[in-house]
Amino acid sequence: MNLSALTAIPGVLQAAIADDSGRLLDFDGELDPPSAAVLVLGHATLAAAAELGRRSGAGDCIEIVQQHEGGCVYLHSLPLRRVLMVRCGDSSAISAVRNAIASISHYDEPEPARCATFDVSYAMHAEPAW
Repeated sequence: MNLSALTAIPGVLQAAIADDSGRLLDFDGELDPPSAAVLVLGHATLAAAAELGRRSGAGDCIEIVQQHEGGCVYLHSLPLRRVLMVRCGDSSAISAVRNAIASISHYDEPEPARCATFDVSYAMHAEPAW
């Protein structure tokens, strides 16, 4: 995902992608990158909202917009248990952020790790090297 496209939106201060362990995977913006503690809290907030949605029958949480004294934080769920966190000066940028995310047809996802299948029958017919 091109985070510079998001931070080019007027009012967007920073955008970050993190995994569920608080590891910063990508970042762009005029502020310092968010700390691991902030990234873990963002992921936990989205995970708690997803649990609420599942238990209430509404399904997983896709996004959350939080209003704070110093601006707002937009959280968006990504595949592979990752979260997009966008910090804005105020909520006026949120609709543009949503439109930018919706215009991305796919996320640049790494292929899942594949392990080679080991057939035990090959080992039974192997001859010792000595």
